Amino acid sequence: MIGSAVGDGVGGLIAFIIWLVVLVWIYNIAKRKGRHAVLWTILGVFFTIITLVVILVLPSKRTTAGH
Repeated sequence: MIGSAVGDGVGGLIAFIIWLVVLVWIYNIAKRKGRHAVLWTILGVFFTIITLVVILVLPSKRTTAGH
């Protein structure tokens, strides 16, 4: 019984750490693409997987000087 509770706690902690890593990833992708990184991260808090997929698919807003 106690072992199960400890296992659940560790699993929850690992899931929380993975969630935080994905949020940082969303922030960095948005910033690199010239998007509003904080807004995308807030969206990621509530809709993590959907936000990650959308920000990966969206084109960059940054343009090169030669074009």
